[in-house]
Amino acid sequence: MGKLTYLNHLKACAEAAKSFTNGLVANLAQTVTEAMQEMEDVKADKQHTKAITIPTTGWGTDENSEDYPSYCDIVVAGITAKDRVDIAIAPNSQAAAIACGMSPTNQTLAGKIRVWAKTAPAAAISAEYWLNQGKE
Repeated sequence: MGKLTYLNHLKACAEAAKSFTNGLVANLAQTVTEAMQEMEDVKADKQHTKAITIPTTGWGTDENSEDYPSYCDIVVAGITAKDRVDIAIAPNSQAAAIACGMSPTNQTLAGKIRVWAKTAPAAAISAEYWLNQGKE
């Protein structure tokens, strides 16, 4: 009878270990599922590019800027001064951007992106931008 009790005790321990392990596996599966959902949400929040045209008209002059005295404000709804914008000039507009001395920097203002150049471009410049929203 002693051996049977010891065997039953071992079986009970094995069942308890199995239940404990199943619980850990279930917790791990839930954690992995939540992490995968979070990664999908991050992908959904990924910034997309938006096409813009930097025109030949509507340029102003900044008397205080020696390097890039000409500027143009491109109206973009929803942009704030706290946002940051990265602009990429389209390959077919590189020559026009170089010819007018386009600045590699820009500025966001309420409702617009300001770009600078040495002079207004002779041809419209195709580009795209990525908006990185700032914290209010």
